[in-house]
Amino acid sequence: MRHRADLAIVGAGPAGARAAELVASSGASVLLLDPKVPWEKPCGGGLTAAAFRMIPELEEVKALAQPVTSVRVEAGSHVRFTVGLDQPLWVIPRAALGEWQLARALRVGAKHLPVRVTAARRVHGDWHLQTAVGDVTAPVLVGADGAASMMRSVAAPQLEVGLAPTRVTYPPSEGVEHDTAVLRFYPGVAGYLWDFPRPDHRSCGIMAPRDTWRRSRMDEEIDGYRGLRPGLRRDESERAGAVIGTAEAGHGDYAGIAGRDFALLGDAAGLADPFTGEGMLNAMRSAGLFAKAWMESGLSGFPRLARESFEREFRIARALRRWLFENGLGLKLVEDAATSGVWHGLVAAMLNGMNEHDGRISHLVRRWSRRPRPGVRVAAVGSDPRPPS
Repeated sequence: MRHRADLAIVGAGPAGARAAELVASSGASVLLLDPKVPWEKPCGGGLTAAAFRMIPELEEVKALAQPVTSVRVEAGSHVRFTVGLDQPLWVIPRAALGEWQLARALRVGAKHLPVRVTAARRVHGDWHLQTAVGDVTAPVLVGADGAASMMRSVAAPQLEVGLAPTRVTYPPSEGVEHDTAVLRFYPGVAGYLWDFPRPDHRSCGIMAPRDTWRRSRMDEEIDGYRGLRPGLRRDESERAGAVIGTAEAGHGDYAGIAGRDFALLGDAAGLADPFTGEGMLNAMRSAGLFAKAWMESGLSGFPRLARESFEREFRIARALRRWLFENGLGLKLVEDAATSGVWHGLVAAMLNGMNEHDGRISHLVRRWSRRPRPGVRVAAVGSDPRPPS
């Protein structure tokens, strides 16, 4: 069989399916190729408060999401305190978000082939994609196939994307506050452990820069956080690994994420936040920018729109990563915030600023100055890695 469309999108997750919805609604023929969607991608699954402001139609999925109203911040296993969020963070299963976004794309005329692309090449001005059910041809190719993107290696092999491995497990939710997330930081590691609640289980994982912690070390840290002692039989919770594609220094020109006949979205373009690792919202935002370029200025306008939308955020995120993680100040800040109302207020202001995507220094200072000075919070000292119930 042969299939032809105006636009072939490889990867039908939130980025690819949103791009398909927006472009198909303008009358173009769009073909989505993805053998797995919708599936439960290993990730935290958090949608920030800003996501619902930037993409109003996400209100439709709030009923499927778990609201988080506070964050427990930890430094290793010996310090912990709690921060309240001014607006909830919403945790949603990736399978549910993917199913919702794919359905929206199909309703406006996009078509989905549940097959894997095994090869891609340019032939006489078209992209030819090889699949198990025949060839797909299209003048424009979009890669929305994640951080380890095959489409990036074919269309933009010169584009360098920072890769951060992740490891996630999905334990039962017994004994955990359903409205509280956990972030745990480690000395000398530009990454963190997270524990996000869901209605029937948790998404508990860890992200670390490539070439720092191996998968076995990540598993050990997650098990230690959960109170599973070395030498004991590991529980049967589902485990999975993935890679996040982050924007690194030197990515600022954005020219490599698109060409005359291709574009890369989300993690495939390295558009996950380099500080938090957040990727879902940025993936959907990149899809909207791509669709805007498609309909208004052509693909040549997409890198400019992406730079205008992301680079200021990424520049601040890269600076925060150097300041907090690589220089060791973050761990000291967390330790001080456990006993000092002033530093606790700063951590609270930063977490709320990230949740609301407001990184302006003036707003950070204003938010910090308006918060109460609570003094000592829930500070724990000792070597017991088990989180409190």
